[in-house]
Amino acid sequence: MHSALKMRLEVDEHTAAVLDGQSRIANWLYNRLLEEANELRRRFRETQDPEAAKVLYTERGLRNRIPALKQEHPFLRTVHSSVLKNAALRLSSAIRKYQKGRRGERAKRVGWPTFRSWKRKWFSLHYDEPWKGFRLDGRTLRLSLGKVLDEKTGKEKQAQVTAHLAEPLPDWFKPGMVRQLRIVKEGRVFYAVFTVERPVPARRLAGRVIAIDPNHKNLGYGVGTDGVATEILNPWFLKMLDRRIDEVRWLRDRCKRRSVRVVREDGSEAWLPSRRWRKLNARLEDLWRVRREQTKVYLRTVANRLYREYDGVFVGDYTPRGGGISRGMRRAMNNQSLLGRCKETLAWVATRSGKVYGEWNEAGSTRTCHACHYAVPGGIPPEVREWACPECGTHHIRDENAAINGLARVLKNVEVPGSGRLGDKIVVTTRRAWRFDGLGIQEIPGIVGGRVGDHAAGCQEIK
Repeated sequence: MHSALKMRLEVDEHTAAVLDGQSRIANWLYNRLLEEANELRRRFRETQDPEAAKVLYTERGLRNRIPALKQEHPFLRTVHSSVLKNAALRLSSAIRKYQKGRRGERAKRVGWPTFRSWKRKWFSLHYDEPWKGFRLDGRTLRLSLGKVLDEKTGKEKQAQVTAHLAEPLPDWFKPGMVRQLRIVKEGRVFYAVFTVERPVPARRLAGRVIAIDPNHKNLGYGVGTDGVATEILNPWFLKMLDRRIDEVRWLRDRCKRRSVRVVREDGSEAWLPSRRWRKLNARLEDLWRVRREQTKVYLRTVANRLYREYDGVFVGDYTPRGGGISRGMRRAMNNQSLLGRCKETLAWVATRSGKVYGEWNEAGSTRTCHACHYAVPGGIPPEVREWACPECGTHHIRDENAAINGLARVLKNVEVPGSGRLGDKIVVTTRRAWRFDGLGIQEIPGIVGGRVGDHAAGCQEIK
């Protein structure tokens, strides 16, 4: 199993400037090779030249152009060969994806690669071989660069920079696990992303199972074979962060984007944003980074807590499309929905821990009574959170009923000993709510009518 270990780096101003320079050169090489690729594409379309196709559409065709470019542009020698090689391979991979999409070999078609703007997105430094070009001594990371001229001896030497991991490595980390390293920058913060190979534990039998009904009002509402109904609340900080992001973006967009005129060495002119625009833009990038990191911590905390209590987690196959009544509502629903990332996180944690993840078909689960299986014609409006079955009179909490139906569908395909069922009926004996407080999952006392109530007990028992 390959997984990523992302560690924040502490770097000084000189090291940050060097890494930025390395990223700029790799970005320049990508754009330079894309220029050649565009010309080769035009030539191949006109003449069907097989040599042009060999360079353009093979995995290593563009990469083999790097030695000639180093002779033509000596500054490329200051970057490590692995970083340059992977800049070319990244472009070749994008071209092959475009070709596969045209041939119908991909589910989703992609466009032809476009030129990259380094100011818009930092070009990562990729070392794709274990411990080649980098070394880790405790928490000190040493990165090898390209060749530079030694002023004392007049000969070329291998340049290096040093950075420090902001936090200690986890206990499970072993140097032999490392397969690749990627240096990335988010906002003004540098990260080292190690690709590690970890053994996959054998999958265990699903002893306790929970089926989760995902929706917009909360992240999900689950019912387990242990008779416990759990409402997983959305992260409270997302609305605050999104409001602040909108405020900073509004202030930034009011500033002049073309404010300072700069004359380059070759005589060409360029315009730079105002000082206030750059300041607000840096703040906006920091806010986006905080949002990504906090949502990642939230999802991993929820996934680990679920798999600590259950051996199998099954989520409904609902996909949010933001079908709100207004544009602002649709935007908020799409932006704040974490269902896609939550499913990816659950699948990853299940593989890592040897447990089970799956999805169940949600068709008709909300409007079908779990007691008598009567389906309400026309469905139930989203604003109706509780309803009574017209056939048997059973009172339902909307999300709980859907989760019970989902659990019944899961149990038809998954054999679970001691499932908590009485005959064919799934019995809910306890309700609870989970809220993420930044440090872990806080269990809120009781749920009444699908909402959190003010109860002193840790759970609300159903009698």
